[in-house]
This record gives sequence, structure tokens and C-alpha cells, in this order.
Amino acid sequence: MEEKIYFINADGLKLCGILTKPQEDTEKCIILCHGITVTKDEGGIFIKLAEKLADEGFAVFRFDFRGHGESGGDSIDLTITGEKRDLEAAVKYLQGLGYRDFGIVAASFGGGAASLFIAENKQIVKALVLWNAEIDYHSTLDAQLPWTEENFGEGAMARLKEQGYIDIGSRKFRIGRALFNELEILHPWKELKDISMPILFIHGDKDTYVPYEDSVKYSKLFHNAKLITIEGGEHGFHDKREDAERADTETVQFFLEYILR
Repeated sequence: MEEKIYFINADGLKLCGILTKPQEDTEKCIILCHGITVTKDEGGIFIKLAEKLADEGFAVFRFDFRGHGESGGDSIDLTITGEKRDLEAAVKYLQGLGYRDFGIVAASFGGGAASLFIAENKQIVKALVLWNAEIDYHSTLDAQLPWTEENFGEGAMARLKEQGYIDIGSRKFRIGRALFNELEILHPWKELKDISMPILFIHGDKDTYVPYEDSVKYSKLFHNAKLITIEGGEHGFHDKREDAERADTETVQFFLEYILR
């Protein structure tokens, strides 16, 4: 069963999410955090994941960060710390519904907000799954991969300096200087370095958006972390259905082990 929910964050913005409930009541809820320029559905793969998690007894909440989808706010004002406050508001709302034990799936750019939130809420989140997550902004700032070179290269930075914003991605999603200021000073991976909770990295080794090598590096550095490699997988696991199915299966099994045990 799915229910559309609206809730208010600390900045007074109205956010929108979808709560998927299992057949039996539970206090365990998995929150899905999408990447930049997309929505709570993550191109449809979060819908499938929510269904599979609910079939295993979890409640699942996927929501639009500010400036995305059905949530309020202007994308030009988007920041990582703002997304963290959105996640805080989502958890607070879900706690009001009776949920107590949380897991998080953070995809791509959503990894930053999730990392900052977890660092401040270790007792709330029991397990974390990072899908091709960006938790180190060096590749964006240095424009190392095809997508970042296209959207954050020298030409884009010149436009940012001149007009105060740039449009990224096929949807021409507009972002402003405030986000870039945070990209320079925030290091989400450092927030997870000393976290003892179980962490699962899932990443395609042909990702042209976020370096696969980052997940290799940090899965070795973090405590109680492991990496699942999607061989030949692109960013987001959209290209091949078997890639998304593998990511789903590994994610569900991980939460069954660490949250439902």
C-alpha cells in the first residue's frame, strides 16, 4: 500500500514523499534518498526497490528533496546541508508515525546529505547502503569524468562566475553558488570514517558520473563496510535491468541481515 505524504522541513518548505507499507505493521523503515536533478522515483528504480523491501516486511519512504519533483523550494538555492535538513524532517515525521529503526539507501548525490545526517544521528540509523554515491566531491570539482566534465568543466564554471548559476543534466536543472561553496568545504566521507554501523557500497565499474574507484577506496577505509561491484554497470543501474535487479537483491539482503535480524 502506498500513501502520498506532505510534511514541512525546518526551513518551512513543503516536501512530498511516498510511504510504502508492508502487509504487517512494523517499526522498521527504509528511507530512499535520490540524486541531484531526479526525483523520489530515481527513474523508476526506487519504485521497484520499495516494492521489494515492503514484500520483506519493511516500511519504505521515498521523498523529493527541496527543489526536486513535488517538493517546494527553488533548485538554485539547493545545498547539501539543506538536503540534510530535509532528511531530518522526514525522519521526524516518520518517528511521529511510530517508526523507530531506520535504514537509508542513498543514491549518487544523495550520499552527501545522508552522510551528514548519519554523523549526527548514529543511534537512529542502523544500516546504510550507498548506490554509486558521491561522498567525495573531488571528482565534481576537478571534472574528472564525462558527466562532470560536461556539466562542471571550465565553461560551466565561467558561466557560474558570470551569472551566479548553471544548468546541469538533460533536464537543465539550475544550481547556484551556494551549492558550490559547500562542495569546496564539505567532506561527507570523513563523517562516515569512524562510523561503526554496517555500510554497503554498490557501484558499477563503468560509472561515468561518480568514480567507481571512490567506492573501492572508502569501502576499504570504513569500519564494517563492503563493496558490491556491478560489472559493466553505468551510473544509476538504468542501462541494464539485471544491474538494477542485482542492486535490489543485495540491498534487500543487507537490510534483512542488519535490521530485521
